[in-house]
Amino acid sequence: MSSFPDYDFSPYLEALGRNWYLEDELLQRILGRLAPEAARASEGLLVDFGARAAGVYRELADVIERPEKLPSISRKDAYDRRHDHVVLPAETLRMLSEQHGARLAGGELDDLVRYAVVFLLAQNGEAGTLCSIACTDGLIRALRELGKDARSRSALSRLLANRADDWVHGAQFVTEVQGGSDAARNAVRAVAVGDGLFALSGRKWFCSNCTADYWLVTARPEGAAEGPRGVALFLVSRLGEDGAPNGYSIDRLKDKLGTRALPTAEIAFEGTKGWMLGPPEAGLKNMVAIVLVTSRIFNVLGAAGLLRGAARIASAWCGFRQAFGTRIGRMPLVSDAEERIRRQSDLALAGAFETIGLWLRHAPHGRSLGDVAARVHVSIAKAVATRAAQPVVYEAMMLMAGNGIEERFSALPRLVRDAAIFETWEGPYTLLLMQALEDLVRFRVRGREEELLAHVWPTGEIPAELASTLRELLADPDSEKSALRFREFAHDYYAAYQGAALSHYR
Repeated sequence: MSSFPDYDFSPYLEALGRNWYLEDELLQRILGRLAPEAARASEGLLVDFGARAAGVYRELADVIERPEKLPSISRKDAYDRRHDHVVLPAETLRMLSEQHGARLAGGELDDLVRYAVVFLLAQNGEAGTLCSIACTDGLIRALRELGKDARSRSALSRLLANRADDWVHGAQFVTEVQGGSDAARNAVRAVAVGDGLFALSGRKWFCSNCTADYWLVTARPEGAAEGPRGVALFLVSRLGEDGAPNGYSIDRLKDKLGTRALPTAEIAFEGTKGWMLGPPEAGLKNMVAIVLVTSRIFNVLGAAGLLRGAARIASAWCGFRQAFGTRIGRMPLVSDAEERIRRQSDLALAGAFETIGLWLRHAPHGRSLGDVAARVHVSIAKAVATRAAQPVVYEAMMLMAGNGIEERFSALPRLVRDAAIFETWEGPYTLLLMQALEDLVRFRVRGREEELLAHVWPTGEIPAELASTLRELLADPDSEKSALRFREFAHDYYAAYQGAALSHYR
């Protein structure tokens, strides 16, 4: 038996909290202001998921990131027939069934309540489930807006009827190897085969949540024009009516830096049957405006969740650990870092929910000035919020020194990696900033800068310097200098926006 005394980490573990909803006063104040009646009506759900996020889901998220638990492919069934099947661990399936069973994607719950639950879940990272919820949410929105046919109505009915013991979910596949974010170069082909069905052929390069029951897929119908207006949107059932794979094969699973519990595949379509959603010339537009914008909102919210998780871990550690004769949280440099992490977490949370409220009030694919303002804002928010998350989580990890980088000791290494993926998903940083500037020019915002900002600003007083800078940028938007300066403007804009949002709750 060792003569060394045991080191007790119990106070640190207890400081990580037991219910992340009840212990988050800012989140409660936000819901109390933005959705008071819905928050009161759903208090039981919020408290329940606050406890699960802090307890069982935290434990499950830690387990499913271990190498032996990561998704894998089974190539054949018991009778030696080709049957590409992605195997998920029981821990991931449990979380998926409980979260979809609670209808966190669509359903009758108030949107802000649902997104508050997602924020609680995101504090453990993506955990193999957040992408599924986000994609299913986007699919439900697309079906409600575009799905007028019987097949679409049936799919929507199934998605809205989810239970923990009987649930389905969705995914969206856009990216192809030759184009990446340039989806106008999509080459997957769709050929009409009768009865309103099309056969899809070609390869998709980055297919996350590939175990979903329904896939939204962009493809170019036979004879369609080149460019963005030639890309249509199709809904594909992963399995055919006979339960066999619907004409696809999985080339491999991606070995990603982060969100590793989430299966992301390269998929080859080989006559996969699907049906068209919406007009063929508007497929890419609808995919972006309805589905990808929904996922961008989830990324903004997910980044805020990562920061909340990092702030909690840092606070618990700095209040527990002693070094050089004092608690490390009393050391000036450590105390300053801890406070900055907490402040950034509060700003991210307030900014995320103000952004969600703005998005819910406007149609980012509309043409009114308010709709354009919301569209530009979501692009900026997603780009800036996700890029800002990783260095803050990294600083929290460094406060724990060697324990911070040990995968089994804290979630912080996982949260750092997930932050990089959140920035990558649904339009990387540079693409979204370019898109935001292009939208400002395309919708002729010049001369209406103050009016545009008034549509999005959380408080009555718009910072004059933001309007002035935007006016200067739009005077010569095509110059290289303006593009580079717009990047600086985006960060200044969203930092000011978060501060204005947080001022409501102080």
